Amino acid sequence: MHPSGPSPSLPPASLRGLWWSFALTALAVWVCYAWLDRPIAWFVHDHGLPRIHLLRQLTYLPDGMVVASAIALLLAPLRLGARNSAASVGPVLLEAGASVALAVFVKNFLKFVFGRAWPETWIHHNPSLIHDHVYGFFWFRTSQGFHSFPSGHATVTFAAMSVLWLWLPARWRWIPVATCALVIVGLLGMDYHFLGDIVAGAYLGSVCGTRVHRWMVQARR
Repeated sequence: MHPSGPSPSLPPASLRGLWWSFALTALAVWVCYAWLDRPIAWFVHDHGLPRIHLLRQLTYLPDGMVVASAIALLLAPLRLGARNSAASVGPVLLEAGASVALAVFVKNFLKFVFGRAWPETWIHHNPSLIHDHVYGFFWFRTSQGFHSFPSGHATVTFAAMSVLWLWLPARWRWIPVATCALVIVGLLGMDYHFLGDIVAGAYLGSVCGTRVHRWMVQARR
């Protein structure tokens, strides 16, 4: 990692840039909803991809990130008083932990707001596209059977990996990129989420990661 702290070559996104990225993400989600989500879900189901054990293992990666983030936040008071913390791994873990915590809070609220049905039936006989031909958004549902959007796995992964991407030198940035790609493959291959859910989760996690990184850098300065 950079011994002097985060890379200065990545200026914080402007408010205008955030609005543009939000608009493009909303457009991508709409395209997925209208044309891609259902064909992909049916393709995965018809070809039996959820039976592939490796794909299931890939979906466990975000669980480890949540545990690591919780530990990082619990140890944060010890790291805040350490000298030369900018040159250690402490700030990275703190930023990633805070980013994941913020992302989880926001995505839980959005799941309640959007109330999207899942591709397959997973929780308490929830209605789904594959088993019940239920497809769409059912707003303001407290039931977990309608909490597919945005993808929590994608949100957590991109929240943590966006922070790591900002800290790593260019030659090592393939690590967070590859991690995100593997989680996406696992989620789609297991029919855990629609593509649009993953796009939304990736955007939400990335925004949380970059914003937390910016706040932390400003606080240290």
